[in-house]
Amino acid sequence: AQINTANAQLEEGKAEWGPELDRLQAEYLNVQNRMAQQSKEGNPLATLEVVRSMLSVLDNYDRAFNAVNAETEEQKAVEADYMRTRAMIYDTFEKLGVTEVPTVGAEFDYEVHQAVMQRPSDEYDEGVVCEELAKGYVLGDKLIRAAMVSVAA
Repeated sequence: AQINTANAQLEEGKAEWGPELDRLQAEYLNVQNRMAQQSKEGNPLATLEVVRSMLSVLDNYDRAFNAVNAETEEQKAVEADYMRTRAMIYDTFEKLGVTEVPTVGAEFDYEVHQAVMQRPSDEYDEGVVCEELAKGYVLGDKLIRAAMVSVAA
């Protein structure tokens, strides 16, 4: 008799609260999916900011490094260490999905190129990038830094 009463109460509870529990379960799944999507979208933005900051550091490091001429064996060893470290950083960029903007020989694209100058060129048609002054980078479809270029006139 008690089992029948308990089963009757269970069925009454399901009838009363079942739709509410189903709605709460669906809402929970929606929140979980939304959080997962936001997490995926947030990561590239964080990567973009970190890469942008690292590129500024690398640019300054390259400028300083290019001002030095390695002559002694010790200086050449430091240069080799620098090149290995630099390669590791760019390998990491590649693993993160960062790619260079195509420049020389590519049609000028105002979305990824910054034209610093125009100049006559026998080698390239008008509107084609003829010289790269600074590399540009993208992460997927997001521009990290525009390539600074000369364009054939």
